[in-house]
Amino acid sequence: MAGLQLFVLPLVSSAHQRTMDSPRQSTPRASGAFPKPRFFTTLRDHFSGEPNTWQQAYYVNASFHKPGGPVFLCVGGEGPPLDGSVVVSSVHCNNAVEWLQETGAIMFAVEHRYYGCHNMSACPYTPADPRPLQWLSSRQALADLAAFHAYATKAYALAGRKWVTFGGSYPGMLASWARLKYPSLFFASASSSAPVIAKLDMQEYNDIVAAAYALPSVGGSASCRELIARGHAEIGQMLSRPSGRAALVSLFSKLAHTSPSWLEVPANQRAFAGEGVAYFPAQSNDPTCLGYACNIARVCAVMTSQPTNASAVERLAALANGPSTTATEHVGKEENVEAPGTDTTVEARSLHSELDYWGYQTCTEFGFYQTCEVGTQCFFTQGLDTLASNDGFCKKYGLSPPDIAANIAATNAFYGAGRPDLPPHNASRIMYINGDVDPWHGLSILEPLTPDLPTLMVAGASHHAWTHPSAPSDQPSVVAARLAIRKQLGAWLRL
Repeated sequence: MAGLQLFVLPLVSSAHQRTMDSPRQSTPRASGAFPKPRFFTTLRDHFSGEPNTWQQAYYVNASFHKPGGPVFLCVGGEGPPLDGSVVVSSVHCNNAVEWLQETGAIMFAVEHRYYGCHNMSACPYTPADPRPLQWLSSRQALADLAAFHAYATKAYALAGRKWVTFGGSYPGMLASWARLKYPSLFFASASSSAPVIAKLDMQEYNDIVAAAYALPSVGGSASCRELIARGHAEIGQMLSRPSGRAALVSLFSKLAHTSPSWLEVPANQRAFAGEGVAYFPAQSNDPTCLGYACNIARVCAVMTSQPTNASAVERLAALANGPSTTATEHVGKEENVEAPGTDTTVEARSLHSELDYWGYQTCTEFGFYQTCEVGTQCFFTQGLDTLASNDGFCKKYGLSPPDIAANIAATNAFYGAGRPDLPPHNASRIMYINGDVDPWHGLSILEPLTPDLPTLMVAGASHHAWTHPSAPSDQPSVVAARLAIRKQLGAWLRL
């Protein structure tokens, strides 16, 4: 089997793999206005029979709780680490928060066993563990939720209540799978922007990025998409000859301190043009942003407003050479880096920062390697980022390419992939919500499988935009999506 491009963007990686959520919108845990973390005891390994336990953090909002009301559970995951804002006002599950008063629900949010990892005393591993990632899996995370259900039912006198899971991105996957694997515990699920189909080569990601730039609903156009694609195709041709490489160095300011020979190296070509020569938001598209080329509409405005005689490459250079927004926001194009849990000790901070949680799960469960293969709809320079271009990423975990393929197949078999309605899963009462601008929707469930597995596509919406706090600037489609989710869940709960 040819070498696999198993590249991710961990805290210590420079590759082009995107994670599913960004930590930039996280509210600091130090805020005194939000609930403090509470803790429950759970097993480090739910499946081996070992007795070791640890303290997992959770948050609660009972401000509007009424006897007999439902239980809303916000699932933690790889996005911004949970803090007290998660049950009051945050990007995670605010569609649930804003429904509390109407429903009389009590709301919990459970930190993920790794991505949350409140501090080193509330984490399943320690600096002394020789294999600290061995307890990181979606199956362990789901078992944590089941353990929390048992704890909270007793501690908060919730016997007989209907639990609804909420989550976006990887937590959206977990939210749906909690209902799927523990149907007697979790009554229904709102699964937002959740790629529940594991796949090695996720060509869908960049195909959808390109399609987003032709959507008028977010300021895109067919001409904008075509200019970006043509410019990157021409750049691919220029990279193959000395005169072309020299011209690129003179055109792009980011190359000003390099020589044309630098662009002879395939890895450098990939870094320059394999995932775009500038920032091309889609997953994180914000229609309300005001910075230079900070969203699809503003990128397209730059691309289409150049002099009529400007070539597609020159238009891309104008885009790339323009004034930058914050360096941390746009580093690595659209790549988002995971934020480690807050901890005050140098030892703990170092351990958190060195461990590549998401990279490990791509090797052991999901794949999700976004590529720009020749012949796809990807509008970057095709053939630079491929499955063969970063061979051996997962070798550090002792995993070969066949191992990774087998892990992905096992994940799809365990959770049902795109057909969780079929035996032995027989899923029900899961709502799959996606945005058509979000590239992750390519591996989600987009058509209703049964009346009890409905779907919703939110026009013009990026990655689980409807789980964010409501704002006057929200797209009408996002506002409508929140109402549709409430209507569906309400029907299930008979509210």
